[in-house]
Amino acid sequence: MYEKMQAVDLGAIKPQGWVKEFLATQANGLTGKLQHTGYPYSIAFWKGETRGDETPPWEVFEQTAYRLDGMYACGALIGRENLCAYADESFDYALSHIAPDGFIGSEYLRETSGWHRWPQVVFFRALIAKYEYTHDEKIVQALHDFYIKGDYDYSIKREFLHIEIMLWVYGKTGDKRLLDLAKKTYEDYNKNCRDDNSEKVMLSDKKPYVHGVTHDETAKIGAILYMYTGEEKYLRVSVHAFEKLDKMFMLPDGGHCSNEFMIANDSYQSHETCTISDYTWALYYLLMATGDVKYADKIEKCIFNAGIGAVKEDFSAVQYFSCPNQVLATQSSNHNVFFCGEQWMGYNSKHFTDCCVGNANRFMPNFARRLWMRNESEIYATLYSPNVYSFEQNGANVQIDEKTNYPFEDTVAFAIHTDKAVKFALNLRIPVWSDGATVTVNGKEQKIKQSGVFYRIEREFADGDEIVLTLQPKIEAQKSSDGGVYFTRGALVFALGLAYKEEKVPAPGGDGTLCNYNLTTDEAWNYGIDESECTATEVRLVRRDTHAPNPWTLESVPLHLTVPAYRLADWQLLHKTEVTQCTGLYAKEYRQKTGDFTFTPPLPEKISESDVGEKETISLIPMGAAKLRVTVFPRIETVKRGTV
Repeated sequence: MYEKMQAVDLGAIKPQGWVKEFLATQANGLTGKLQHTGYPYSIAFWKGETRGDETPPWEVFEQTAYRLDGMYACGALIGRENLCAYADESFDYALSHIAPDGFIGSEYLRETSGWHRWPQVVFFRALIAKYEYTHDEKIVQALHDFYIKGDYDYSIKREFLHIEIMLWVYGKTGDKRLLDLAKKTYEDYNKNCRDDNSEKVMLSDKKPYVHGVTHDETAKIGAILYMYTGEEKYLRVSVHAFEKLDKMFMLPDGGHCSNEFMIANDSYQSHETCTISDYTWALYYLLMATGDVKYADKIEKCIFNAGIGAVKEDFSAVQYFSCPNQVLATQSSNHNVFFCGEQWMGYNSKHFTDCCVGNANRFMPNFARRLWMRNESEIYATLYSPNVYSFEQNGANVQIDEKTNYPFEDTVAFAIHTDKAVKFALNLRIPVWSDGATVTVNGKEQKIKQSGVFYRIEREFADGDEIVLTLQPKIEAQKSSDGGVYFTRGALVFALGLAYKEEKVPAPGGDGTLCNYNLTTDEAWNYGIDESECTATEVRLVRRDTHAPNPWTLESVPLHLTVPAYRLADWQLLHKTEVTQCTGLYAKEYRQKTGDFTFTPPLPEKISESDVGEKETISLIPMGAAKLRVTVFPRIETVKRGTV
């Protein structure tokens, strides 16, 4: 194995604080109740159920497997055995109904479309989560036999992603046939691929035109192959593909454009919520393969801002498309060309396409289970949040109690508990955005000048040792690609959070337990920013001691920024009576739809001096806590200086 660090067992990390509260809320929301939304989540497809005599499409297996994966991991992390038991019913059925040729899952998935066996990748990830928790070796054997007994070409379309599972099984069994199969599948896929998900395009400077989820899933494969082969040629593909993603498609909130394809990176673009889970899942592999801190930074930014900002506070509803700027979220407010004017930007428990309400269950459990990684005696604090990590090292039972309210505070404390003194190296991540850091070990202070590194503390640790990391974030005014300005501090992106009015809308096909929502606001939101006034004296961080178990709400968020701003008279909601919808992005199929549509407007192209009101002070909060929001503001300094 050639990776710099490895994932730890699912049961080794116990979330605490706000992460535990978030997961409990998730468990009480969509994760535990999706079956109440009707088809497909009311049917246990992985237990052999169907809807009457229907031939189920491959999508329903993908969608329900996403939910099982997130559900099982969530339950294991916070001790909700009922969630694990619910998922186990599908796992046990699948593992007890394996075909003679090793095939796992419904016979409907045998179709050779390039898509039908993709849902097995999602389901097998869920089985791997169960293995990480139980070490049930029959899972390894079943997955081994699936590939070795079977005779199938996985080199077409998204079935190519079976490489991820092949290599995991190879790592557990050492059966070189699996490695050879993975490498051959990779080579054949790139010979067959005719779209921009090919290795050739990923290595080039060409702007790809691809589906966002498919890109993230595909682009990570090179990093995984590198982890098992040590061949740099594979890693270069993944690294370059994600560098291009940053340059061409990254949005201010840490999620990349995917509405439904990757189009651009201006602030009017959106991300499909599926990409929150799949983009960060890909980055875990790049982090493990390279040990590069920047990937952990990107994971946190995406989860804290784009991810949490796309789900309702009680995790009862999720957006399909979510945007840095959204001053309303209704059943007709989708401003993207893909199904423009439809319900895709509403906070819903039931969407026209059901993938996101399943996949949203994965992003926070995956974050919590990757807080720590290790490589033999090297222990890595990869991501920060309150938790307890337990592991065995040279015969000692060690527990690290991580106490922090990160990302709302800048100090992370680690208390060591061990039944005997033991030597290991504790590696603390110093984010790229931190202006160095301070580390104290049992009160002895060390100034760290470097950023974007893991700071290594190698010593014989004793019970009661205490390590305190203090990071140094700074408030930064950043420019968007379309000329706007937004504010960051460390891992957090700040937004004008808008109190909203909530209208419940029955979710079609559901039993009323969960619903869809129209969210609108009466609050002022149309502000511009004079960036020349964004100085340390004008833009200030204000903390409040709320002690709320869930800090991700308008009322409970523990910090905000005060920023000078100006009302813009001509920046108003966008009203239309006819829209053009794209219904097929590859084929570029369009149709017209008439109605009464209201949209969040893009940034204004031109601002006249007469449009600019008096100077005010507005309060910006972490974007994840703002379900209706303005994150990117028009810049007006040129207007005020009379240069436009």
